Amino acid sequence: MTDPDEDPYAAATAVAVAASSIPGEFLVPDIAETFTAEHPEFTVDTVVTDSAGVFAALRDGSAEVGFAGAEPDDDDLDALVIGADEIVLAVPAGHEFDGSASVTVAALAATPLVEREEGSGTRRSFTDALAARGTPLITDQRWTIRDTNEGVLAAVAAGEGVGVISSWALARHARDDVHEARLEGDPIERCLYLVLRRDDDLGPAATTFVALAREQAA
Repeated sequence: MTDPDEDPYAAATAVAVAASSIPGEFLVPDIAETFTAEHPEFTVDTVVTDSAGVFAALRDGSAEVGFAGAEPDDDDLDALVIGADEIVLAVPAGHEFDGSASVTVAALAATPLVEREEGSGTRRSFTDALAARGTPLITDQRWTIRDTNEGVLAAVAAGEGVGVISSWALARHARDDVHEARLEGDPIERCLYLVLRRDDDLGPAATTFVALAREQAA
């Protein structure tokens, strides 16, 4: 049994959650709402960051439970698929890609992009998908970086480039001056993950929260 004096989470009534932007906006709120309704003695404290930030928070102990848009690279963290989304292109209204059935990689490689920060699961999944197709983007392509999905869409609307974004985020933050397009080939789909420290003994609140998350995923 875990010693409460040694484990700060053992007697905790709040679950410390770190989530990247897409699960933090679309998955965690529903889980947290159900959890607190069923267990009013517990609360959920959520910090929204990028996927790299989720992994860092789990490793430094500031979070017990993580949700990320990318799978961790190292074996100190365990990941369970809890959902999925599609990565699409956000294009300004009237752009040459607006209304295209699909956009070629060659055309995209010659176009300025608006992307999330380097630790973003959306960015990582997009570049990994292109590399897997044998068509990585050229290294000298101009990228504008934004740290939120709303920031990506605002930059696209301002004409700074074509955005790379989750279809969920594009639908949630829909605006008349930004339209959806897709890259040629198969859809770029990526998994969303529940992430935990492999050697961690969760406190009662987090254990109950994780059980609910797994149940909803199933």
